[in-house]
Amino acid sequence: MENLNNLNQIVANNIIKYRKMSGLTQAELADKLNFSDKSVSKWERGDAIPDLEVLLKLCNIFEITLNDIVSATPQKAIKKRLPKQRHLLISLISGGVVWLIATIVFVCLSLILPSVENAWLCFVIAVPVSAIVLFIFACIWGKPLIQLLLLSIFIWTAFVSVCIPFGQNIWLLLCIAIPLQILAILGYILLRLKNKNKKDG
Repeated sequence: MENLNNLNQIVANNIIKYRKMSGLTQAELADKLNFSDKSVSKWERGDAIPDLEVLLKLCNIFEITLNDIVSATPQKAIKKRLPKQRHLLISLISGGVVWLIATIVFVCLSLILPSVENAWLCFVIAVPVSAIVLFIFACIWGKPLIQLLLLSIFIWTAFVSVCIPFGQNIWLLLCIAIPLQILAILGYILLRLKNKNKKDG
């Protein structure tokens, strides 16, 4: 019994250590495992030990071996994952590159083809392009609510970008954005329900 308690505490300490090294909160780790954060908290207190399948998932997330997570003296140190601040910085830089390209195109059109009246549309188009770039990063880093927000921005600004150059009668195209927005919201709700069911199960 004492050995089992010792193993629980060793695994608990290693989960805490590797979770923090990976830059994850208990809730984020629980989400990756499709468990509740209460389960992660219980493991980290040493009140329970994850089963083998969950231990293997933890090893995959932390990029370590099974021996590393059950050993009092782990042999392998993992690379520290990107903290949230760097995720945000990378996303902002990527969005900034889109606006830089839009500015370069605008300046080139203004200098080389001064007769072009709608060169400013480069900046209008940059809005949905920025939104889709940031949406891709949000998908990579698993932020469902931010994904919904960015997808919504993309849907509406993309249709506005199409409508502006063609005059007022094309505003009817915006009606297509309404069902797309509804589908995006329903997709978000479905994803949340799916994740909740996995955690409860």
